[in-house]
Amino acid sequence: MKKLCFTAVLAVLSAACMFKPLPDVPTLGDVQLPVAAEKDAVWNSADHQGKPVLIVFMGSWCPWCKKSMPAVQAAKEKFGDQAEIVAVFMDNEAEKVAKVAKEHGFTVTALYNGGAVAQSLEVNGLPHAVLFDKKHRVVKHWEGFSPALGDEFQTHLANVTK
Repeated sequence: MKKLCFTAVLAVLSAACMFKPLPDVPTLGDVQLPVAAEKDAVWNSADHQGKPVLIVFMGSWCPWCKKSMPAVQAAKEKFGDQAEIVAVFMDNEAEKVAKVAKEHGFTVTALYNGGAVAQSLEVNGLPHAVLFDKKHRVVKHWEGFSPALGDEFQTHLANVTK
């Protein structure tokens, strides 16, 4: 009987050692950033629980960011009721962000002072987009501009909004 119990315990321990824990999936966390076009307004990720979030990191000085604005705008127009879509600018001045948004007809919620959030999500270049699912877990990253960016946003947003 002792041999049988020992063998059973050994088998359970061996099986437990074979399974590796799943890696932690990065999450959005509690993000609060000022809104460029609205004085004293703050965007809070907690206000969008249960809703996918697409964040596109940009800079007002970045030509590739400006090229990606139409793709972000199109995603907002198609999925704005089902997902939260925002642009997080690295700029520290609301006026610069609001000016660039206006010049490009960009009506997506533009946030600014996003350096700390970008760093926490390991953003290394601009533009950089991160899609979060309804539980605010990272689903997809896009780094840099691509002519296919608009189609990719549409495809992935369609999947997370189901």
